[in-house]
Amino acid sequence: MSFLDLLEIADSIEAVVDVNPGKQGSHLAGSGLEIVAPESLRELRPDVVIVMNPIYREEIERDLARLSPASRTIAVDEPGA
Repeated sequence: MSFLDLLEIADSIEAVVDVNPGKQGSHLAGSGLEIVAPESLRELRPDVVIVMNPIYREEIERDLARLSPASRTIAVDEPGA
């Protein structure tokens, strides 16, 4: 079971982003969500990006400023996330 399945929010998620080219183009087990490259955010323009590993939050926010400036991030370790 994936994190998204556990929270029962997979139906609200449009895509999963991963910088690893080996994962891009495949689908997340369970939910079937497509794994896409960060550049896809230009087209997807998400309202919210869930950051699974807060260590990468600053890097992700820098990329979002360039790719989808209106998006905001929520890290899984945030209170209320």
